[in-house]
Amino acid sequence: MKKIVLLFLFISRFLPNGFSQDLYQGPKPETVFTANAELGFLKEFNEKFKSDFDAPAQYTKALTTGVDGWEMTLFSARKAQLAFYQAHPQAGQFSEPFKKYVENCIRWNYWHLLMAWPIVRTNAQATQQTVPSLPAVMLEGFDESKANDETAMIAEPYRNFLFYYVTYFNSRSRKFAKYTPDELPKMLPEKAGYARQHLTGKPYQYALARLLMDNCEKATPSSVREVFAALTATPNATAYTDLVKTRCGEVMTRKDEPKPTAAAKKKPVDPNVFSFLNQNGESVTLDDFKGKVVYLDIWASWCGPCIGEVPHSKKLYERLTKKQLEKVAFLYISIDDSEANWKTALQKHQLPGDQGWSKGGWRSRIVQYFGVQSIPRYILIDKKGQMADLNAKRPSTADAIYEDIVKLLEN
Repeated sequence: MKKIVLLFLFISRFLPNGFSQDLYQGPKPETVFTANAELGFLKEFNEKFKSDFDAPAQYTKALTTGVDGWEMTLFSARKAQLAFYQAHPQAGQFSEPFKKYVENCIRWNYWHLLMAWPIVRTNAQATQQTVPSLPAVMLEGFDESKANDETAMIAEPYRNFLFYYVTYFNSRSRKFAKYTPDELPKMLPEKAGYARQHLTGKPYQYALARLLMDNCEKATPSSVREVFAALTATPNATAYTDLVKTRCGEVMTRKDEPKPTAAAKKKPVDPNVFSFLNQNGESVTLDDFKGKVVYLDIWASWCGPCIGEVPHSKKLYERLTKKQLEKVAFLYISIDDSEANWKTALQKHQLPGDQGWSKGGWRSRIVQYFGVQSIPRYILIDKKGQMADLNAKRPSTADAIYEDIVKLLEN
């Protein structure tokens, strides 16, 4: 009995927290671990790599780490974990189920955290209209045919992977456009549809339950009911449906809110005030950002120096803390000649923050409003909406522009 208690403590520390720990209804890891050699290895492994498997802490790190640095960190961590496991002096005493479990934890934790990177970053920025896409080279080693592995369900990193796999790849099928308020009725059904196309059995059942648990408060009640019905139709679903009903039952009793009419949705904009279009085609003004320090970047997709500043801009964005970013708006307004060129560039360069388009090129409203004669042009606006610096420093000045932004935050 003492062994079982110790074992449970080891497992609890080894696995990340989240809905999945309570949601999972299959066999527990402690039913696999029986040998002293396995218990000893798990204790050593946990002490050495505990932070690598702490999902909430890793998600927090993702908010301040660029994608290249993130993937390099995950790659190095996986390499170190495998080396430790393969060279362990008692590895020859491990049972096949235990070896399978450890290998799945290592493998799927890498893919789980890689695919979580664009999702957690997007969720932290409510105004961001697109999900960052992972570079193709980073997904070259991912074999989607192996994503559906019922034997891996016992490993929590695999279960976390399932959620982010469905979320990320469904986003990719939408060309990485975030769901707008008008699209909320199809958000959950589309994610569940992707799961249905690529998963079967227990992974599919778990994915539906996890999608419901994590999304039901954001989705429309009718769409929650629709996906819940799909979960209910899976074999032996009672344990999952009971948990989902506890969390989402009240949502499922509601009626969908009526869609606002086009007239109600249209925001009146004073024609004498500078405005621009966001990615949804809505008129936005600088007054919408009052209360925040605005770092305005006027650019275009054809402007080489503008694009050259993008990596520096991303580093500047990532340098700010999550608390600071709540009070800072990185606002990129393009003067591209066409909306299509602007949106193609957004997809390619994955600019952080808020996006806008001032149509008309060099005759556009923003050019006239600020007297722009060359780009890139950077402007700092304080929290009261007043112009603090009409010729602000470029992102490539690093410390200099960072200090200017922080100074405005403190005022």
